Amino acid sequence: MTNHDIPEEYLGDDFDFGFTTVDADELGNLMGGDTDAPTSDEIQAIKDKLDLVLEMNSTCEGTTAVKEQYDELVAVKMEEVERVVLPLLINLKKNKTKDYLYWPGSQRVTQCDLQIEKLLRATRG
Repeated sequence: MTNHDIPEEYLGDDFDFGFTTVDADELGNLMGGDTDAPTSDEIQAIKDKLDLVLEMNSTCEGTTAVKEQYDELVAVKMEEVERVVLPLLINLKKNKTKDYLYWPGSQRVTQCDLQIEKLLRATRG
């Protein structure tokens, strides 16, 4: 990539991420001469961290399976809610030429209580 491929607003940016390029001799001077290879303990610590990252990644894949199961459960629960609510709405639409509903109180209470129980069972288990 050349400079002419980079959008102009990024070329003059003062943010340089805080690093400087150096050669091997300059690095040795900056590090106080301590440019030795990592110790076996340091390598083991890096391996342990890598193992943890890989384990977390496999857990993420497991999380996807759990999410899929959860989504299926939610879909089933929503269908249960539909079966409770839609009959009422469909019955309310049955006869659009009539302006009034006749629904005797004792029958209304019984039917509403049954639907409330079904709805609560579907939403709260």
